[in-house]
Amino acid sequence: PPALNFAASPAHTARMPSIPHSQIEDAHLLESDGEVFFYQFTPSTGSGTVYLTPDNPKEWRGDSYEGIPINFAGDKISSEGGATMPTLTLGDPTVDLLALKPLVYDEHLDGGTLVRIRVLVDDFLANRLVGTFEYYRVKQVADYSRQSITLELATLGDSLNFAIPFRQYAAPDFPSVML
Repeated sequence: PPALNFAASPAHTARMPSIPHSQIEDAHLLESDGEVFFYQFTPSTGSGTVYLTPDNPKEWRGDSYEGIPINFAGDKISSEGGATMPTLTLGDPTVDLLALKPLVYDEHLDGGTLVRIRVLVDDFLANRLVGTFEYYRVKQVADYSRQSITLELATLGDSLNFAIPFRQYAAPDFPSVML
């Protein structure tokens, strides 16, 4: 058989659009774009949503996010089918969270919802509603002190104590599927 020549012919390369060198360099960067995280917490009872961000206060999409130290950990998903239970820790030794004590002791935090929003810096600066929205339910308050509150979270599917049913795509419901 004749050898295959994968070199582009002159006629083929003339039709290919030229890609700017800066775009090629940007595509090969090893560092991702900067991210900004926002947290929207709604207690299980009462009204109102608390808007938080892990560093300095910010305005985004018409909402004011209060800056407070936040550590979000354990949001890993295993390829073997398991997922860890994420935790959210508010505060550090330099913060006084005494104002949140009624929410903890009246159990308004348990069962509340948390939305974690991940936005690229360019989208934040342009005030665009482009980002990743992750929804969680607060399972319980794992730890509370005057300087920190640790919440155990669950994804909404896990937290409702049910499993999403397995869906089988087979005939006769799907006539185009052959076994």
